[in-house]
Amino acid sequence: MLEAFVHPTAIIGDGAKIHETAKIGPYAVIGGNVTIGAGTRVGAHAVIDGHTTIGDKCNIFPSASVGLEPQDLSYKGEATGVIIGNRTTLREFATVHRGTGDRFTVIGDDCFFMNYSHVAHDCRMGNGVILANGATFGGHCQVGDYVVCGGLVVFHQHVRVGRMVMISGAMGTRADMPPFALCDGRPARVVGVNAVGMRRQKFSVPTRTAIKSAYKLIYRSGLNTANALAKIESELPDLPELREIVEFYRSSKRGVIKGGFDDENGDEGGEG
Repeated sequence: MLEAFVHPTAIIGDGAKIHETAKIGPYAVIGGNVTIGAGTRVGAHAVIDGHTTIGDKCNIFPSASVGLEPQDLSYKGEATGVIIGNRTTLREFATVHRGTGDRFTVIGDDCFFMNYSHVAHDCRMGNGVILANGATFGGHCQVGDYVVCGGLVVFHQHVRVGRMVMISGAMGTRADMPPFALCDGRPARVVGVNAVGMRRQKFSVPTRTAIKSAYKLIYRSGLNTANALAKIESELPDLPELREIVEFYRSSKRGVIKGGFDDENGDEGGEG
């Protein structure tokens, strides 16, 4: 560790492993079991504790908090922490709590968590997740890659959010949100497909069209969910994205949010 990169007012615990190219700002507090990767910046007054590992080129803004004890009455001081991938940003006052038992809270690469967002104990967030201001996840939630959450959303513990879901602000859910969906309403419901997100990830026109057809079968055919899933398997193309949707519904333990599916929310394929 090169002292030139650590502000003299920062407090660094014995045993902390800080890469020589990382930068630690004024009055930051780094616990003794923390590892910080190359090129990562930790802002003024940020606190990082627990058995926490932060990857390369992350940006922890002033007053963010990572790896502190969870807000869980079952926590008994276990040696847990947080694992954060590369190039992830936590803005001011964002909080990520350590896991419980022998589990860790896990954040992927290239995530962007805005002011006052909160990720509770034992959550697992994929790559490219964006949380707008005040988005809050209870313990044990699972969030897929490239999910985008609006501000002030609230998720009950153990909720799953599928890959590439776009979620409107100021809403909450106790049920799972399925992959590639556009979700809105109070209570939350599927109102379309995340056409913009799929285009950004370069999904082909036939794939986007098939995903929308699958959700029409689930929410607009009049079939129950089991029969709609069987029809997706028998009548629509055998695509990995459709298998992902079917498996998500079948494996849900909390149930999946209902739908008010609208043709205007999401394209029928459109231009590639």
